[in-house]
Amino acid sequence: MVFHIDGNSFYASCERIFRPDLYYTPICVLSNNDGIIVALDAACRKLGFKRGDVFYQNREKLEKCGVAVFSSNYTLYADISARMNLIYNRFAPEVEIYSIDESFLFFPDWENGDYSDIGFKIKETVKTETGIPVSVGIAPSKTLAKMCNKLAKKHEGVCDWNTVNQDEELKNYPVEYIWGVGYSKTKFLKKHGITTAYSLKNYDLLKAKKFLTVNGYRTVQELNGIAAIDKIKEKARQVISVSRSFKAPVYEIKDIITALSEYTQEAVARMRDEKLSCKYISVYLMTNSYAKGDQYFNTLSAELPHLSAYLPEIQRTANELAKKIYRPNYKFRKVMIALTGLDYDNSRQYDLFDKSRKIKEFNEPLMQAFDTINNKYGRGTLKLGCGLTGNKPQEEGQDPWKLKRDYLSPRYTTNINEIPKVY
Repeated sequence: MVFHIDGNSFYASCERIFRPDLYYTPICVLSNNDGIIVALDAACRKLGFKRGDVFYQNREKLEKCGVAVFSSNYTLYADISARMNLIYNRFAPEVEIYSIDESFLFFPDWENGDYSDIGFKIKETVKTETGIPVSVGIAPSKTLAKMCNKLAKKHEGVCDWNTVNQDEELKNYPVEYIWGVGYSKTKFLKKHGITTAYSLKNYDLLKAKKFLTVNGYRTVQELNGIAAIDKIKEKARQVISVSRSFKAPVYEIKDIITALSEYTQEAVARMRDEKLSCKYISVYLMTNSYAKGDQYFNTLSAELPHLSAYLPEIQRTANELAKKIYRPNYKFRKVMIALTGLDYDNSRQYDLFDKSRKIKEFNEPLMQAFDTINNKYGRGTLKLGCGLTGNKPQEEGQDPWKLKRDYLSPRYTTNINEIPKVY
């Protein structure tokens, strides 16, 4: 049996945990640089706001409606997500993390198992130990479990597929809401009279495979209670990239290099967390295409002589690429680094005269010490200099390339200096 558990209005709920004064207050969360609304709770939706609304166009309306606005605090959200998944692992023999607020739990098919009771226990435990309200969908397949999660609001937060009128629920469930059915498939299905989950469930399997590809074929099987979508297997990802828009236009190469160095360290940290190394480095530099004035966009890539997860080597290469594509007198708004050619660097056959093997023997212990310090005291505790000299240090928060986060909440659970105080 498959459980699908989803945090209700997850970002907003995370912000409310340590702010009981906001219990009855609508909440919305903004994107990087406080650009658009990326998350909001049900109360905020009832006021007419929606995901994707531009913040500055709705600032006054949000204030008049009494909406509490927060910048994205991904450090807090990731930590709460990790705590929730620890709870899931206490209940389920196998857990698959689908996203920051969604997980699939897999239980054996017990003949007399009370899955609803387990669902309510998980729901209550998560609420008690983390403060996050969750919805639980229970079904024999992942697609039906996702559907039951949406139906859970009508069933006190937990919906077991075996306890509902299945055909009736399928007939009332629009085909476009089904997990894995995108815009193009919806358009095709509606053209052929398939408008609900019930009609798709009874769609001919041979036609599904022919017109909806293998994924559509599996979706039809899943709607019939056949588990056809495999668990996500861990594999090396194809690319790791970090990019952010600057809060103000950047003209100087020193500011671009400083920003790029910080983004590179974040990208390498992610890569090393997954025990990966990269072969290629790409740097992208661009102006704001929506602003007036001359526009400039460019990218440059470099191939490393060997797979590497050594930060100084990667950062040095990235900085050199940025210097080559930089042009003066432009209003730059974004720089991005992408690490590609990713692989697990544990089975490479070295050449007898390859110096990189000896280099790695010296470099890896240094990087391990670097990782240990940052993991213990917080990412960013130890940083690598960007190689620039003679720059006048700017006041805290004055760097033009820094993210705009005017409504950022404290890192309550990950920074000792920001833990909540009880009076």
